[in-house]
Amino acid sequence: MKKILFTLSCLALCSISNTFAQKLTSFYSSTAPKHVAILEDSALEKNPEIDHLRHLCPGYGGYELIHHGGDLRSAIDIKFGKTVSNLTADTFKNTIGAFPHKANDVVEWRGTLIGDNFTPHAIIYRMAASVEIQGKQITKTVLVVVALNKGKSIILGAVSGKNEGTKARSLADAILRKR
Repeated sequence: MKKILFTLSCLALCSISNTFAQKLTSFYSSTAPKHVAILEDSALEKNPEIDHLRHLCPGYGGYELIHHGGDLRSAIDIKFGKTVSNLTADTFKNTIGAFPHKANDVVEWRGTLIGDNFTPHAIIYRMAASVEIQGKQITKTVLVVVALNKGKSIILGAVSGKNEGTKARSLADAILRKR
């Protein structure tokens, strides 16, 4: 009986140690053309009929990103294995203004780090759009937060304004408490 209790105590301590060994952190990837596989890009065509791009971008944990767009609009879809989560319509709904597009080349991957193993649970990236305020066109940006769930990734929401990075990470990390 003492052996069983000792073994259970050790297992409990190991479990607690593993919980503390997990570290929430961010890794980053790029959607810049020099870091991706260019599947289509009107910038590389001699006489393109329409503006378009489709780039396969590296990710983490078996995920890849498909940065795609045209006509001054762009967004990211999530690829896991052979399944693609089409997030374009929801991304545009969360980006206020005309011609929503990915605003820069950076994607933040939120996840847990156990030893050298990083397991992502969300991505965060910046979208921009043009809005008219008092007769002037200005660019507004938001951070879009996507929950990674293999072939069923979804938009969690978008944040902007003061402390937007902290708010986006909190939204991304909240999904861990729900799992």
